[in-house]
Amino acid sequence: MKLIWESELKRESDSLKNSNIQEIALLLKIISNPTRLQIIMHLLKKDYCVCELVCLLNEKQNLISYNLSLLKKHEIVESYNRSKDKYYKLGSNENALLILNFINEKLMVK
Repeated sequence: MKLIWESELKRESDSLKNSNIQEIALLLKIISNPTRLQIIMHLLKKDYCVCELVCLLNEKQNLISYNLSLLKKHEIVESYNRSKDKYYKLGSNENALLILNFINEKLMVK
């Protein structure tokens, strides 16, 4: 015998499957890396070129570039050219922006 609320639970379950849960889980996995999170937190303030991020994070250029390419692949950051340098800024991924703004608010409270 089917319970009356079973169809309601099925609808709710289907809506969760159809939502952006998989994308959000992937975004959380990507930004959970400390280097990538530091890059993002700096980009929340202003745009930076790779060389500036290397200095800010005190990391090797190839590590910063690799992490930026992963962030760019998922539209968390975007790049543009200014003279001979490539600059990075936050991207247009709406789910990522929601997550990042939430993280930024929590970090600012402390």
